[in-house]
Amino acid sequence: YIDVDDLLHRTLVHLTQTKEELPQFNSPTILLAENIYPSTILQLDPAVVKGICLSAGSPLSHSALIARELGIGWICLQGEKLYAIQPEETLTLDVKTQRFSRQG
Repeated sequence: YIDVDDLLHRTLVHLTQTKEELPQFNSPTILLAENIYPSTILQLDPAVVKGICLSAGSPLSHSALIARELGIGWICLQGEKLYAIQPEETLTLDVKTQRFSRQG
């Protein structure tokens, strides 16, 4: 359903003439979220966003396919353990096992 949500969201943004701004990252980043729209992934810079780690999502979603095509690492279905991660904490994503590890 995320594709439909994405379409509805983008339509609402267009109709209300709302300006959406994505966060700007200055160094290589792993983006953490509950889920992410395919259209949002298309706006990310793969030179900076090196990975996406989701508490929900699907490995077969359009978002996942786009991220992989852009060379952005993708893991999902990580649940509540993502909520314990602090900003600036160093993570490593293992896309083959769909797991992340915390450094330090």
